[in-house]
Amino acid sequence: MLSLSIGKELEGRYVVLSVLGSGGYATVWRATDRQLNRDVAIKRLLKTGVYSASAELEVLLTEARKHAQLIHTNIVQLYDVIECEGEHLMVMEFVDGASLNELLRKQAKDSEVLPLDRSISILRDVLSGLSFAHDKHIVHRDLSPANILLTSTGISKIADFGIATVIPDSSAGPSSAHGATGNPHFMSPEQQRGEPADQSSDLFMIGIIGYLLLTGTHPYSHPSGLFSVPELLQDCDYIPQSPKPRNEFSSSQQRLFREYAAIIMRLLNRERSGRFGSAREAIIALEAVTPFQECPRCGERLPEHFHFCGFCGADTASPSLAAVAAPPVPSKDVTAEEIVELGFQLSQQRRWEDAIAQYRLALNIDRGNQKAYRNLGFALNRLQRFEEAEIALTQGLELGDEVPSHQASLAHERALARAELKQYDGALEDVIRALQLVPRSVKSRYLLARIHLYRGATDEARREGLEVLRSVPDHAGALRLLDQINEEGRAL
Repeated sequence: MLSLSIGKELEGRYVVLSVLGSGGYATVWRATDRQLNRDVAIKRLLKTGVYSASAELEVLLTEARKHAQLIHTNIVQLYDVIECEGEHLMVMEFVDGASLNELLRKQAKDSEVLPLDRSISILRDVLSGLSFAHDKHIVHRDLSPANILLTSTGISKIADFGIATVIPDSSAGPSSAHGATGNPHFMSPEQQRGEPADQSSDLFMIGIIGYLLLTGTHPYSHPSGLFSVPELLQDCDYIPQSPKPRNEFSSSQQRLFREYAAIIMRLLNRERSGRFGSAREAIIALEAVTPFQECPRCGERLPEHFHFCGFCGADTASPSLAAVAAPPVPSKDVTAEEIVELGFQLSQQRRWEDAIAQYRLALNIDRGNQKAYRNLGFALNRLQRFEEAEIALTQGLELGDEVPSHQASLAHERALARAELKQYDGALEDVIRALQLVPRSVKSRYLLARIHLYRGATDEARREGLEVLRSVPDHAGALRLLDQINEEGRAL
């Protein structure tokens, strides 16, 4: 039987450093990968005695096959499955910060609540990772603050897509055998009743996490202490109070808080039909709280009151920003350029799927239309379909173009897609290429800062963030990025 201990070497490559934690299904160890000079997490499933050795191996490989599909910035990545002394282990990304559970416990102990923008940033990160998993037909079913890890630079990552939480593809239907699997303090009502979990069940659990982020308290924790959380979760007559903004909030902060709270309460609806239809819908609702517009030239999101784009300098009062009617169905004689323009109009209305259909139609007519590839990649990125976006943008870049701004735009969008797919080296090459072509692009400079942050290169991220502020002193994204770096530095 395999014995793990500090200093033990596995596969002549991984050296065990310490125990990270143990749960109901696995123990996780920290190790160093001597070949790639990085720390990793080694996950070992607990022996339950219920399954034979071959069945336990199949359970592990089933989890690994599912988890291997989840390459996203906001999901802990699976690197490999190794065999040591007859036992199989999973090698995973090591996250160098605390769990959300540890952060919330510290805040509660100090009688503090996370800042509103930090709470919403974490919530959006988790929804983003969850949306990607759901697109792969994977339902987590065991979401809780303990399963959300935070890097030292503040990026949130969903962990533990374990044997009790990964179910077959949605096309095959959920398995009722594990209906009540999960943490009883974070289960959806249907899970509490022993019914099979689905994507909507994940959203309910996110609602509990969101409530904790906003208030520091569990929505089903009764003030009297006379009722347990699982008891109230099963009580169909109990409805938690909507979160209330703190007295010290300004009037605008109170408005924002109430709108975010309404989103949380919708996620917490007892009936599946009352929740959002998808994690993507919940993200859109969060983004809609702060009114925005899209630049008519570069497509970047800007506060509604801005008159000029801080990224490309375009006049946002341009008539092209006005709502347009649905474009007509193209006739047989319409050109690819005209169809691309129709798609652009749809993009400005955020009708992304319709826009994508137009761009694909344009490419069926003209495979060499670089603008169609660029716009297609842009729209796919906005829907978080990053793998498709990378393919389209690569095809566009392969066409070549003498206009630097065209190449820069394609490279920027591919860098964004690759960063979300955790292809950080490729993303870095792309965004540097974009900046070489258009050195004054604030948009690409800010993306470069974010990519450095994803890589854990805080000094480089800080440097690029300061460069952004030299061009746009009130750039909200760069200000948040620097605050995040400084906050994590203080915590260390």
